[in-house]
Amino acid sequence: MARRSRPKRVTVAACALAWLLGVAHAQTLRIGLAEDPDILDPTLGRTFVGRMVLAALCDKLFDIDEHLGVVPQLATRYEWSADSKALILRIREGVTFHDGEKLDAAAVKFNLDRHRTMAGSNRRSELAPVVSVDVVDPYTVRLNLSAPYSPLLGVLADSAGIMVSPKAARADGDKFGARPVCSGPFRFLERVAQDRIVVERYPGYWNKGDVHLDRIVYLPIPDSTVRLANLLSGQLDFVQALAPSDVPRLKATRVST
Repeated sequence: MARRSRPKRVTVAACALAWLLGVAHAQTLRIGLAEDPDILDPTLGRTFVGRMVLAALCDKLFDIDEHLGVVPQLATRYEWSADSKALILRIREGVTFHDGEKLDAAAVKFNLDRHRTMAGSNRRSELAPVVSVDVVDPYTVRLNLSAPYSPLLGVLADSAGIMVSPKAARADGDKFGARPVCSGPFRFLERVAQDRIVVERYPGYWNKGDVHLDRIVYLPIPDSTVRLANLLSGQLDFVQALAPSDVPRLKATRVST
């Protein structure tokens, strides 16, 4: 049975971002990270902190809602074949990557094949049951499986479901992560190693009405004491991680984290 998107779905990521937008009065949100992310390439990346940055830059085929259910994002609906050995996805129309290239079925096939076959891919094992990807029509793809694989939707709601610009990925190869081009609410602006990563609002985003920030600045600060001090002083709006012992102090100072 085909599954269709419902209006006003709220994902876990969207809940977190909406909360951040609610507490951020400035147009720039400053986030303190516990470490400097690795390569910003969904195929080659392997760290949680890198995945946090990619969440602002890149949309996925599916997302996870507040009840931990899989919901549509770039794929608006899906259908399993009768033998559960094929997954048919309908791709959202009107979506563009940050370089202006169109997201369509061919782009989805490119991305899934890149995840499956690129040297050094950390997504290969996640998509191991997928033996091939077919373009059915301009906005429909079919994933052919070696055997039924029920976790596949969940896999496509994480890094393996992230779509990047085929044009940029072909041009940059394994250097793509130095300047990633995706289709998310924010586009890459700059990165200074061990100092900052800056992303800015993408005006062509398909769901731009829900984006209310101009910019996000990610600041790697490995020392938790320094991160906390910056949060308390107002130099940061949000931090990735806190020591449990810091929570009472934050409550006492009424700082939202």
